[in-house]
Amino acid sequence: LIHRSSFLTSAMLRSLVRWAPHLKPRVKGGVIPFHQRIRKEENEKRYRQLPFLRISKEMSMWPSPPDPRDVDRKLVRIDLAKEMGVRVGDRVRVLYGSEKGKYGVISRILHDKNQVIVNGVSLKRSFWHPEPGPGKPSLVTVECPIHITNVALIDPVTKQPTRVKRRYTMNGKGIRISKVSGCAMPEPVPVGPNERELLWKKREENVLRQGKERRGPPKEDIFGNKEHFKTLVR
Repeated sequence: LIHRSSFLTSAMLRSLVRWAPHLKPRVKGGVIPFHQRIRKEENEKRYRQLPFLRISKEMSMWPSPPDPRDVDRKLVRIDLAKEMGVRVGDRVRVLYGSEKGKYGVISRILHDKNQVIVNGVSLKRSFWHPEPGPGKPSLVTVECPIHITNVALIDPVTKQPTRVKRRYTMNGKGIRISKVSGCAMPEPVPVGPNERELLWKKREENVLRQGKERRGPPKEDIFGNKEHFKTLVR
């Protein structure tokens, strides 16, 4: 005798025939659930774009950063400003440190040290004015460099820190796209010479012109009479 449950009922057969076209394999050995397929189709209809306006989600064909383990396990210097898409004149926000939350414009990028100088931020280096005079301050404060990973670009729409990706227009021009809002990043503003940095360079030049004292052990007569110290030791 054959058990009754081994046979498929007509209702089960009709349901299999009805839903068979929707059972498309998502991966090898898997099936996309019905609600996910419906949601995907609705999203495609709702957010459809023209072909020439469609933006790919894949990374642009930029050369990947060098792996330090490739060349005999030696460290390789990476220009983070190029990898992060940061330029001189961009408005950034400080994310970490004592200056956290402050905004400023990048005035200079130190590519060899992966540091940036933000105008008006991190004023921690003070020195005497190299050319004192009436109407000039006696003390001048200059910006200290900040590591580039401690700052982030500002999204022009949401005004929040964001990362950028590079996309190309129909004319072949490369533009930076914000990953937060998806809009194009503004062009960097022109940055002029910083008066405080010029004064700091003059101060360094004046220090280099001065002759340094003799290095090494102190001279015998630097403390005067040695007999006095020998008496104290006794």
